[in-house]
Amino acid sequence: MPASKPVVARVNLDDRIICATFDQSTGRLRISEGAKVLHSLLPPDSWVAIASVSQSSGWGTRPSEADLGVYLRCCMSLQPSALAC
Repeated sequence: MPASKPVVARVNLDDRIICATFDQSTGRLRISEGAKVLHSLLPPDSWVAIASVSQSSGWGTRPSEADLGVYLRCCMSLQPSALAC
């Protein structure tokens, strides 16, 4: 089975580009700014984090780019300085 392409969303935050990357083969959710990883979650935590803010039918296990965007915006509204969501 070929490796699946990661799902990626980017959001602008005060001239910073924050990126959420979800690896569908491992379930890892990584929040980064450039090469710096700000936060990383593994399943089931990654699934629950996405599902808690998303209305997707995939329950966080197969998020769309829009789902990740919602997750990033939610995190930024809670802790924009550290983005430790």
